[in-house]
Amino acid sequence: MIIMTVPVLGTLRCRKALSIVVTTLIILVFSVLLALTAISYTNGLTRARMTSTGQEEVRFYKKHAWVEPLPNGTDRSVTAFKLHNLGGKSISAQLIDVRGTEMDWSDVFFHHINKTTEASLLYSDLGYFDWSSLTGSWVLIDGYNYTQATGNIWVGAGRTLIVYIKTPEVIFRDNIGQPMTLGIATVNANFITELVIESAD
Repeated sequence: MIIMTVPVLGTLRCRKALSIVVTTLIILVFSVLLALTAISYTNGLTRARMTSTGQEEVRFYKKHAWVEPLPNGTDRSVTAFKLHNLGGKSISAQLIDVRGTEMDWSDVFFHHINKTTEASLLYSDLGYFDWSSLTGSWVLIDGYNYTQATGNIWVGAGRTLIVYIKTPEVIFRDNIGQPMTLGIATVNANFITELVIESAD
């Protein structure tokens, strides 16, 4: 009678080696799936963000910041600009920032340009307007009514807004000739531009 012996030690080594390979494959597949899930999630967030903000696009132009130096050292300043909504939907300007300082709405005066009856306003430059005259619920600037802001300012798609701001505590005579930042914030984005401070004289 012939008795066959099975090499138990070799079988155990074979099984151990096989389990290491399988474990490595499982970890590798799991890592790839996890990476693909993370990439898919990130792309989804990016697309959603681009969809929500991609329609908001504005352009600043005819930007000015004037300083009126006074003999007693109390400098007055006015900032003015045109803002064109190039996007496909209305935007809400929730904050206006001049040189890093948020402006009070009571110091902001705005006028929506009517493209039909005020076409010349779209391209004409803005002139200095006396600081002390920017007061009340509305003011007449170059023959057009400007409304004092009481909160967020809406700008329709394709519309243009002119803004005058009293900024006496932000800009001084020593800043003439220096660059400064100007920005607005909407629900989805911040828009910033730069201009050079001028003398009102």
